[in-house]
Amino acid sequence: MDKFFIDNLRTRVTFAAQTTGNRKGGVLYMTHKHCSMRAVAITLALFLIIVPGVFAGGGQEAAEDQVTIRIGEHPGAHVGPMEDYFIPMYEEMTGINIEMEVLPPDQVWQRFQLDAPDGGWDIGYHSPGWFGYFYEYVADLTPHMDRHDFDPYEHYPEPVINSHMTNELLRPGEIIAFARNPMSPIMAYRQDWFEHPDERSAFQEEYGRELTVPETWDELYEVAVFFTRSAGDTVAGETLEQDLYGYSASVSEPGGMARAFLAVVYSMGLDGFDDDFQTDLDEPLLLEGVEFWTRLIRDTFPEDALTWNFLEHVDFFAEGRLAMSELWPEAVLTAESRSAAGNVGYSTLPVWPGNRKDLPIGRSFLGGGGVLVFDTPNQEHAYDFLHWLLVENAVEFTLRTAMFALEEQFSSDEVLGSQDFYDDFLPVFLAQMEYAFPRQPIAEWGEVMYTPVGQFASDVYYGVESPEAAQQRLVDNMLSVFRREGYID
Repeated sequence: MDKFFIDNLRTRVTFAAQTTGNRKGGVLYMTHKHCSMRAVAITLALFLIIVPGVFAGGGQEAAEDQVTIRIGEHPGAHVGPMEDYFIPMYEEMTGINIEMEVLPPDQVWQRFQLDAPDGGWDIGYHSPGWFGYFYEYVADLTPHMDRHDFDPYEHYPEPVINSHMTNELLRPGEIIAFARNPMSPIMAYRQDWFEHPDERSAFQEEYGRELTVPETWDELYEVAVFFTRSAGDTVAGETLEQDLYGYSASVSEPGGMARAFLAVVYSMGLDGFDDDFQTDLDEPLLLEGVEFWTRLIRDTFPEDALTWNFLEHVDFFAEGRLAMSELWPEAVLTAESRSAAGNVGYSTLPVWPGNRKDLPIGRSFLGGGGVLVFDTPNQEHAYDFLHWLLVENAVEFTLRTAMFALEEQFSSDEVLGSQDFYDDFLPVFLAQMEYAFPRQPIAEWGEVMYTPVGQFASDVYYGVESPEAAQQRLVDNMLSVFRREGYID
């Protein structure tokens, strides 16, 4: 046999051996069995099938015509529906292959920064705070939206467009992403426990006031301490088989700690920096906030919270191990599951009394994100898939993921009627979004705020250095970056 035939056979056998692993929603999971006798059987079968095609001159055309879209994703409620439903359906409809890799939350931007210049991804999760790290390699979606006669300004709320879909500093005049799950964290609590007469009586006796949903951060601390109990104690008349904790978020450092602690920072009315790049993180108020935060974690959080990834604490809440929980809205289906199902109440974040902006409720940054298309030869195919997923199937996407972005997703009768808890959940979600704080559109936002603020809170919690020294380092880092980039002299 000639060399072309041997090389062709080797290529096809290798490909077949690799793809005999488990396949789930376009994602290949390789297993050790590829090196077993099964590969030998595949080799023989392919030899019998390939020989006529090779000598007829038709060996590689099918493989060369195959389009593969590579997606880099963030964990979340959308992953299961994407793998199990949407990706297989689209592959069946179009013949396009889709490979999705779910990346560790705190490594997403690093992977995009490293891989995007070489075209390693066609689609990527978009968090506004990271955009500056890879903005040069992103496709402008405007011409693709024009192909589909889709005007985003007719379908998305303007704040969502401004925070997640445009960046006038780095990519002026362009649409750089689809908003998929813009949101600001709220609070979930076990309504049945708050309303139980035994709990209400015990709280009244201990604190001299009624047990109510916390309206201030100080009240949240009191209620969280009240509900923090050991296995063998009771809650709402039931004996606890495991320890119960009053409140939690996922606070692994630095990203998890940043997501959660920034809610305190913003609730105090601090901005980080203003339009003239003057910081307010040097104020004594920040030290009050981090002292409170350290105490809240030590007294009411489970120890595992310090290692949890994004949203893992919501699983803990669903299992009945938390009385209250920070809740990013995309995780509401998890919160409304297991022992918590049907027993969940929702509230906006507590207010920080005496905050600098006279805010009536707590404030957090507008988080969540969307998806962008990288500037690769596959960008038309990539956009078409996202348009099909997030526009043409917007209602179905929300029904399966509880993610909201388009105005029609918030107002659809089908969506509103699909979950009993939406009547309570959605008004709180929308009320919190009114006080969400969009991240500033500078490339270095993550470098001066997100990561260092999380590191500041972690260092104080672990006693790495004094709060005052950690604060000074936080401010010095910010000013150093601003000088380096020419924002200040």
